[in-house]
Amino acid sequence: MKQKEIKKEIQLEKKILNTIYTIIKTEELSKEKGIDILIVLKGSLQKTNKTVDLSLLLKIYTLLVKVIPHTQDINNLLFINFYALFNYLSENNQTKNTNIRKYLLLLEYYLMQNNNTILKEQIELLLYIIQELIQKEITIFIFQYGFLYLKIYDLIQSKKLTAYFKKELYQTKDMILSICPETEEGKELIQLMLTKTN
Repeated sequence: MKQKEIKKEIQLEKKILNTIYTIIKTEELSKEKGIDILIVLKGSLQKTNKTVDLSLLLKIYTLLVKVIPHTQDINNLLFINFYALFNYLSENNQTKNTNIRKYLLLLEYYLMQNNNTILKEQIELLLYIIQELIQKEITIFIFQYGFLYLKIYDLIQSKKLTAYFKKELYQTKDMILSICPETEEGKELIQLMLTKTN
């Protein structure tokens, strides 16, 4: 593709994302409209030959999870989007740490807001995401990992799935604790995680 065509396509994509953001901000979303938006967003992440405005995309997802109807279908599509976003963040060398942090906060916020429709497989995905980011040596987000882990732990407890996730919980907690800094805040996080999860 020629440079001019690529630039034009990027501008069009940004215009579409801005339109989606405006729709989410100004209209009441029906289930159908929410599903359509999630399908378009996932599609923008899966185009391999161009970059996406991640900052705008994360802003859209953050607003979307606040206003979208909470149904099982939407939850399932959201998790497909969360996974597509994780893959994009992992594969894109231009990803800034602020975008990874916003992504982790988005996941944590979604868990705080809506946990009735989250499935076992989706909990596995969340634990996998934390483990993969730590294994990729993206370790500056200790506190986001810790707090997201605690939200996941609470969700597992509320769904009475502790025995099912015993191994994954232990591995994830161990990975987070192993990268905690020797600072006062790091020690507080270690203490909080050990107290809440034992």
